[in-house]
Formats: sequence, C-alpha cells, structure tokens
Amino acid sequence: MSKKSGMDMTVGNPAKLMISFAIPMILGNIFQQVYSMVDSIIVGRFVGKNALAAIGATQSVLFLIICLIIGLTNGTCILVSQYFGAKDEESIKKIAGAAVYASVLAWAFIAVVSFIFSGPILRLLNTPEEIIRDARAYLLVNTFSSIAPIAYNMFANIMRALGDSKTSLYALVISSCVNIVLDLLFVVTFGWGVIGAGAATAIAQVLSGVFCFYIIKKKHTVLHLSSRHLVFHPKTMGQIIKIGIPMAVQNAVTSLGMMFVQSLINGYGTNTVAAYTAANKIDQIALMPLQSLGMALSTYTGQNYGSGNIRRIKQGVGISAGLSLGVGIMLMVIILPLSGPLVTLFVSAKEVEVIAIAKEYLRIVALFYWLCGLMNIFLSLYRGMGKMFISTCSSMLEPAAKVIAAFAFGNIFGRIGLWAAWPVGWAFALALPLILFVTGKAFKGVKLARIKKD
Repeated sequence: MSKKSGMDMTVGNPAKLMISFAIPMILGNIFQQVYSMVDSIIVGRFVGKNALAAIGATQSVLFLIICLIIGLTNGTCILVSQYFGAKDEESIKKIAGAAVYASVLAWAFIAVVSFIFSGPILRLLNTPEEIIRDARAYLLVNTFSSIAPIAYNMFANIMRALGDSKTSLYALVISSCVNIVLDLLFVVTFGWGVIGAGAATAIAQVLSGVFCFYIIKKKHTVLHLSSRHLVFHPKTMGQIIKIGIPMAVQNAVTSLGMMFVQSLINGYGTNTVAAYTAANKIDQIALMPLQSLGMALSTYTGQNYGSGNIRRIKQGVGISAGLSLGVGIMLMVIILPLSGPLVTLFVSAKEVEVIAIAKEYLRIVALFYWLCGLMNIFLSLYRGMGKMFISTCSSMLEPAAKVIAAFAFGNIFGRIGLWAAWPVGWAFALALPLILFVTGKAFKGVKLARIKKD
C-alpha cells in the first residue's frame, strides 16, 4: 500500500505513534468546538443571556444529532483501520463507496425529523417560553445544513483510520477562522441573532468538508474510487451498519440521557440554563485532549487488530491510560482556579448569578476529568476491535447512571446534586471494560490472525 495512504501504526514505537497522531486531533477537536464556542461568546455578549440560553437549550438535541453522525462515521472508521492494518486496499474502497450512501441517508433523516419534531421536543425539554422561538430557529438552521458536518466527519474519520490526523486539523483551522468572521458579520453587523450564528457555523462546516475532499483527491490514492466502488453493495453497507448502528445507538442513548438531564436543568430557569451553557462549552474544550487520546487508541487498535498483533494492542492501552491520567489531572489543575475568568468569556461580568452557577458546575465536574479520560480509553479499545456488544453495554451505563444520579441527587441536594451526576456516569461506564481488561477476558475469542477479507 502506498506510503501516501497515511500512518502505519502496526510498526514503530506505540507511544510516539499515538502522541504524534493524537496531537493534531486534539488541536483539531478544539477548533471544532470553537464553532459553537464562538457562537455562544458573540451571542451572549452582543445579543444577551436569553439568546445564549436559546443556543444552550438546543445543546442536548444537537448532541443527539452529532452522536448519530459520529456513530455512523466511526463505524466506517473502524472498518477502514482494520482493513488498512490487513493491507486490503480493495475493501477500503468498497467501504468508502458505501459511506457515500450512508451519509446522504443520514442527512435526509435528520432534516426531516428535525423539521417535524423540533418544536415539540424543545417543549418536552421544558425550554422556557421566552427563548423557544430562537432555540427552534437555531436548531433548524443546524439540522438542515447537517450534510456539511456529516461529510466532514466521514472524510476526516476515514483519513484518521489511515493514520492521517493532520488534514482534519488544517480543515478546522480554516473553517474556524471563517466562522469567527461570519459570526461577527452576521450577528454583530447585520443583527441576525441566533439565526446568524447558525448560518455562520453551517457555511464554515461546508468549507471544512470541501477542503477534506480536496486533500483526498490530491493525497490519498487508496480513496480514489472507480464507478464499481460507487455502486450500492448491500453486503458492504451491512458491514458499516453492523458496527455503525450499535455506535449510533450507544451515542443516541447517551444523548437521550443528556436530554433528560437538560430538562432538569431547564427547570431551574434561564440563569441556570445560561450558566450550564457557558460551563459546558468550557467542559467540552477541556475534554477534547482526553477524547482525542481515545480516538487515537481506537485507530491504533483497529490497525493492529487487522494485522493480528494483540500484544501490541495491550501495550498501547497501558500507554494511553497513563497519558489520560496525566492529562486529566493537568486539566483539573488548570480549570479549577480559572473557572471564573473563563465563564466571563460568555457572559457579562454583571451576570453575577450566572457566573456563580457556572463556577459551581466546573468546580465539581473538573475534579473527575481523569475518570472521563480512562473511560474513553477503555471504550475505544473495544470499538477499535469491533467488539460492539461490550462497548454498547458500557456506553449505555453512563447515561443511565447519570440520569438516576441527577434525579436522586437533585431531589436531595438541589442544583448542586445535578452536577455530581457526571462523575457517577463516567465511573459506571468504565467499570465493565476495565474489569474485563484486568481479568484478561477482553481478548477472549480474538484470533491472532488478520481479519477476513470479503
């Protein structure tokens, strides 16, 4: 296979490979979060806290959509990484061709469902009436243009499976800069409010997808498809569905859990919704390095699983777990003393109550970032091997535990009890995969041979 295809992670020092692979992803994921973060900062500072709360009220719904997209694209990524490790170029092309059909179908489904049900869903989530109109407008703009993030994520994840994590970084740097300029133009200059913020994000995401497609045509010859690869192949689509649907389901369950928690948060009023929106944006940025380390391990595991090297996979897990612990503790040390100044990026310093609530959230959740990091590592191990049953069961434990804890602790301790639900969810999701790994059962039934070629 051509060296231009990407990074072969089946050979070389595992630590160096995963660090060099993860760093561009960390930076890229941070830039991806800049999309929504800039929306929130500009809307919160130039339009007001109600507009910020309107964007925040859509977070759980948009997270559901993003989870469905990520589940679909990660299913494709796992297959490509395994076939790359097995040096099976023809199967990579078949998977990439089937991904085109999967992307279009996903976009059509998201757009239609959003148009019909966006209003009822927002009301079901107890969205305050004074912000529901803006919330629905922002949601519709994002869902109707969701073909852009679907295309970007599909392109980026396939290239990551080949060991190329730099292209997505370059794409997101460009699109984030465009997003900032358009946010200022649409929201501040034209006065379009939350609709302008949504439109700016949509246009920026289109650019990121176009850039990734250009790099594929220029650099990744293994992804240059002929007409036979673009013919609908039920068997190949079935491979994507077999892995992608469980990932989409586990992500969807996580999102549904977040929607329930969001409804509890919404019940405390606009100030709490705005505070959670601001704090959660900081949270998302802080957790990017931990999520990127998990994604790096998933690709590393997929390639080495395809080549049949289980010993090397175990070595990678140990290295990744150590890195995640260190990064999680470092993030905690940074976020805790800076929680106040960080929140004022999103709201005026005059919003004393909003700032106090946001700091309250961060000072509880940030203590357990290291736990979230370990959860990502061990879930990524099973995803990389395509062992979706274990991954799905563990992923579903997180929202289930989070919802139960939020409801129970919220009733006992009030709003502070809600924030304690986050580490409880992470701990429950980590328990099963960690126990199976420590007892040696994680690799039961895994053959020390290359994956079967279709």
